[in-house]
Amino acid sequence: MPRILSLVLLALMLSVVPIQMVAAQDQAEGELQVTASADSSEETSAQMLQSQAEKEKRLEEAIKYQRAKNTLYFADQGYSILFLALFLFLGISAFLRRQVEKITKKRFWVVAFYTILFLIIAFIVGFPSSYYGFSLEHKFGLSNQTFSGWFGEQLLALAVMAIIALIAVEGIYLALKKAPRTWWIYVSVVFIIFTIVLVNLAPILIMPLFNVYTPLPEGELRDRLVKLSAKADVEVGDIFTMDMSKQTKKANAMFTGLGNTKRIVLGDNMVDEFTADEIEVVIAHEMGHNLLRHIWQGILFSAVLAAIGFFIIHLTGPRVITRFKSRLKIENMADVASLPLILLIFSIYSIITMPIGPAFSRHMERQADKFALDMTQNKEAFISTMNELAYMNLSDPNPSPVMEFLLYDHPPISKRIKFAQEYRF
Repeated sequence: MPRILSLVLLALMLSVVPIQMVAAQDQAEGELQVTASADSSEETSAQMLQSQAEKEKRLEEAIKYQRAKNTLYFADQGYSILFLALFLFLGISAFLRRQVEKITKKRFWVVAFYTILFLIIAFIVGFPSSYYGFSLEHKFGLSNQTFSGWFGEQLLALAVMAIIALIAVEGIYLALKKAPRTWWIYVSVVFIIFTIVLVNLAPILIMPLFNVYTPLPEGELRDRLVKLSAKADVEVGDIFTMDMSKQTKKANAMFTGLGNTKRIVLGDNMVDEFTADEIEVVIAHEMGHNLLRHIWQGILFSAVLAAIGFFIIHLTGPRVITRFKSRLKIENMADVASLPLILLIFSIYSIITMPIGPAFSRHMERQADKFALDMTQNKEAFISTMNELAYMNLSDPNPSPVMEFLLYDHPPISKRIKFAQEYRF
């Protein structure tokens, strides 16, 4: 499921080693035992103080990290809108289309070449922001990537995006040309089909381009997850691990795919750092998404929002072109030079509707948490999982209510822990 920035709680589980007092057979042995107990008590206290200090330091880092990520997110929104507006109203979009038309007059190729060139320009203009995000992960010790590795993935993502964008943009402008009054209806319907196909193919065509997926080896963990799957009556193609550690120190897991591509995926960081009980909780949560049809609900929800967005573009786009025709040098919406206008309207629409998506996602995440608790009957493992995720992913337990409302697609860790503590089986 598509996903956005999050802060999580940082908490360490403190354990105190019990000191057993053993009766001494003589005074010398008794003195040695008391001395050892005192030393052990002092050592335990020192460890507790050190652990508490580490916890407080990590929490401070989490708050700083989240603030930086939130600032970057909103700066990106403003930067994108500014770029699209300037590209459109300075006549650059029309100029780019005219240059393409010097090469070919065929509509299909004009749309294709324009789209590719536009994506390259947008990639270059947006690179400083992307690089800042990369450096931010390094600043807070969360990234394992070198610059060359990161940049290579950026180029690969651009290539994948170009292929998907070519299909989508060609379809939109074909609809605009053939059905200028009802294009948004056709595009909305095709959007649903296109999304379903992408969700189905992503696990086998797109995701393996960025990570290596290996079947989880036979053993206790796999046996427990297979047993859990049977208990939940969830059919999965297989259970995989992915080499997430080549990119980040964070931990994650997911239930992905549709139909014959459904699968459970565990990040290798999670397999290495989490206990079997904790991983079982995580996978139960992901199975809950599948069993509760959250992927399908998400697709339908996105389709409705997209349809409303396309309709708004249909209403406002032609009016903007008519009002600023001399400046834009665009004849109508079927002109591919209107692509920045479509993206600009959609960007503004996305900002206005920003809280809706996260609220819907938080609702589904709460349902999946409930499912995980019911399936595992293990509150302690659920809580320790939240704490471990918080520690590894540098998350703030108590974000600003405003930020939670606007951006959080998961409930804050503190609320998830409280939910588990108060949950009644």
